[in-house]
Amino acid sequence: MKIKNLSIWFIFLIIVGVILGFSTWHQWNDNQTTTLKRMSPIPPIVEFSHGASIIDIVFSPANQGLIATAGRDNYIKIWNRNNPDNPTEIQFNHEESLFSIEYLKKGNFLLCNGLHRKTVLWNASSGEKIYFPEGERQRDSDISPSADNMATVQPQRLVLWNIKNPNEPTITTEITEVHHTKYVNSMRCVDFSPNGKWLALGYENGDIKLWDLEQGKFMKTLSVSPDSHVGLRNINYSPDGRWIVARENFSLTIWDTQKNLRSVLLESHQGFLREVKFSQDGRFIGIKTHDGMGGYIIWSLPDVLIYHQMSYQQVNEGIISGIAFSPDGAILAVSNHREVRLISIETLSPIVVLKGEGFFGGAHEITFSSDGTMLAGGETGVLRLWDVSEYYEE
Repeated sequence: MKIKNLSIWFIFLIIVGVILGFSTWHQWNDNQTTTLKRMSPIPPIVEFSHGASIIDIVFSPANQGLIATAGRDNYIKIWNRNNPDNPTEIQFNHEESLFSIEYLKKGNFLLCNGLHRKTVLWNASSGEKIYFPEGERQRDSDISPSADNMATVQPQRLVLWNIKNPNEPTITTEITEVHHTKYVNSMRCVDFSPNGKWLALGYENGDIKLWDLEQGKFMKTLSVSPDSHVGLRNINYSPDGRWIVARENFSLTIWDTQKNLRSVLLESHQGFLREVKFSQDGRFIGIKTHDGMGGYIIWSLPDVLIYHQMSYQQVNEGIISGIAFSPDGAILAVSNHREVRLISIETLSPIVVLKGEGFFGGAHEITFSSDGTMLAGGETGVLRLWDVSEYYEE
């Protein structure tokens, strides 16, 4: 009888806990909604018409007034905030779909990646193409932070290039591996560490080897279990170089390179894996999900625990299409097609709403300038630029 009574009390306490938890969340959500409704949306200071859906946005590190956009029309356009009608235009490649863009070496070069891993390096001032790796299609490629070295990967071949003179690239290292089963454990992806001293090489089975560029040899292997069927697709270093995030067929994992420890962040049943972003201070990692509608999850580091998450059902105002951290890691920007919200990372409270005119006043892709004073967002072919300097404290 005593055991039965204890069981009843245990079940009762669980039910009460669930009710209190739901009530607390519901009250928090209502408070956020009320706060947002009281806010007057901030309009953009300028808008640019790319003319096609925007898939990537980057600020020039040399001039925060210059913003480059990549569009589904395979054009890259470099905009001057003081002259929105006459951008510099670069046509990527009619045989390859443009995927991402990145400024290098103080804004002198613009690195453009294609959907099928083709890589093009451009002179950002003149728009002149200065280097294009020829031959067999790469599975991945990356350029060091100094823009002095480039790594290209094919299934069984890693090549390191010296591109200090982009017009005359030279091969410095070539590693070829042969396996009995060609595609089971073939090379898949690469990423340079932020300090440019290490190169992470990812294999299809999930293993990651770390190449020491100064000593010219592999120094460490981060190994998954032999019976794993990971299907590694992409890897990215954190800004401090301690963590490597691995996007896989059915999961998202993170490696602690100091402890050689791998943690599973997200399983596929929680939604398709979308864009992954680190905060520059190394405290957080965020990802867009696609759990039927679209949401986001933020993890805290170094404990690797879920810090905050929102689904489409919780937001209830549109699919989450973009996330971005301010340079100091204090602000999280979250966007949908209607608006962009700035949220305090510490309190998870809304700070301000950014919105352009019309129903599609939000943004799909969003990014902060490196000084944190501006936020750029692209929606339905329009690039919007908001001044957020009064909300950002360096």
